[in-house]
Amino acid sequence: MYELIKTFPEQLIKALEIGEGARFNTTFNTPIKNVVVAGLGASGFGGNILAELFREELQVPVVVNKSYFLPAFVDSSTLLVLSSYSGNTEETISCAKQAIEKGLRPICVTSGGKLEAFAKQNNLDLITIPAGFPPRTCLGYSTIQLFFIANHFGLINDSFKASVRNASALLQAEQQTILDDTEFLSAKLARKIIVLYSEDKYESTLLRLKQQINENSKLHCWYNVIPEMNHNELVGWREENDIIAVLIFRADDEYERNTHRILFKKDVIEGISKNVFEIHAKGSNSFEKHFYFIHFGDWLSYHLAVLQGYDPTEIDVLNKLKGHMGAIK
Repeated sequence: MYELIKTFPEQLIKALEIGEGARFNTTFNTPIKNVVVAGLGASGFGGNILAELFREELQVPVVVNKSYFLPAFVDSSTLLVLSSYSGNTEETISCAKQAIEKGLRPICVTSGGKLEAFAKQNNLDLITIPAGFPPRTCLGYSTIQLFFIANHFGLINDSFKASVRNASALLQAEQQTILDDTEFLSAKLARKIIVLYSEDKYESTLLRLKQQINENSKLHCWYNVIPEMNHNELVGWREENDIIAVLIFRADDEYERNTHRILFKKDVIEGISKNVFEIHAKGSNSFEKHFYFIHFGDWLSYHLAVLQGYDPTEIDVLNKLKGHMGAIK
């Protein structure tokens, strides 16, 4: 796991090379009205960050579908992407079959498995990414392909390519500092329930870290965003609880009124908890800050696992669940 996280900046560049080589035969007779990304876990995360990073550019909604069933609105005006790293995610395969039954031509992103075979059988557009790794360590490969797909169909421009290169360079330059900072912070968080907060524009990075803390660190975690949590969850911070630790993710591009909300919330929580920490993003723009938070979180989840004596790669219970579900017809 150590080497897989360490080489994430290089993975972003390799993902660009894969995307540049992608070829598409899918066409639309009517304007695209929406984008649906069907995928679970890290495979679906690309849809979350696509919607978030490009929300000021995208003129159509992006929906991430983490279900066995496609939404009823999905039709010939939908840009449908099926994303499954293993290619065997049963929920995504279910959506693939429904798409064909509807006469749709989804685009598939996978490293192989049933989805690759399905795509070839039905002559669907297919982007193949490197196989043989834990799916959560290949987030760069699957996410960047969604940017290429959106660009090909005219939903975003190609400036993302330079942004990916710049983000990769930033992470390489900051790698050792991130390693040191996350190792230090992990000692404050071991065996605690971790709560993550940020402004809503960085929600996808909290989702990523929650998933990494669950899988790598084997800990419970939840997250919420500003301003939403100010309208409900803030009331729950009333009694001291030493088992809970709070991470607040900050950036210098916060909306001014949200900054006031964050500071107020922090003051309330610090009044009843000693375990409140801030993480400040580095980067010259939102794109770089997103990937900084992602890489920071990946390293934090790794150090938490090691500190607690866990193998960050092990996910035995998930494999048992897959075996259990596979035995049910």
